[in-house]
Amino acid sequence: MSDGPFRSLPLRRHWKKFAERAETSSYSLEEVAAVLLGALMNDSKEAPFNSVRDILLGGGQIPLFPLNCADRLEELRGTCRGSTVGNMLIDCAIEANANGLTGELAVNMAGGNALEAYTGGTCHQIEEHYLRKQPGSELNVRERMNAACKQVSFASLASVIMSGNGGSSGKFQIIKHRGIDEGPRL
Repeated sequence: MSDGPFRSLPLRRHWKKFAERAETSSYSLEEVAAVLLGALMNDSKEAPFNSVRDILLGGGQIPLFPLNCADRLEELRGTCRGSTVGNMLIDCAIEANANGLTGELAVNMAGGNALEAYTGGTCHQIEEHYLRKQPGSELNVRERMNAACKQVSFASLASVIMSGNGGSSGKFQIIKHRGIDEGPRL
């Protein structure tokens, strides 16, 4: 008997925990969303959020003309080789800048869109894995992952990460229920 397809999932441990909680209906959607937040905060450590913020804000000076930051953002890409979330953040920042967004609006839009796109891709990868390993269970996993994603504000999470208040510098821990009275709600 298997413990579930999440064990063989070719992702990091925090995403395996997310898949496990999405699969198990005894976990509430709030608990699944909490693990999702933790997984995103762990993966955001390798993305250059602060550098993208500095580039999009123009170093704190108010420009006379809109900045074209695409070249500086492409140079930044070399610092995050192999980081999917980092490259997605740079792509979203380039897109926000190309659409004429500037300042905090561009920063929040780029960060929120990057985290949302990264989460969507990872959820799709989890769903495909469940389809291969345990056909029929992927629909339940997909519904629970989508419901958990709807509870997360990606723009707010991105602004927390970029501000440095408990973002990538802090350690996010999943709350474990160990007592007999802390089990699933009936």
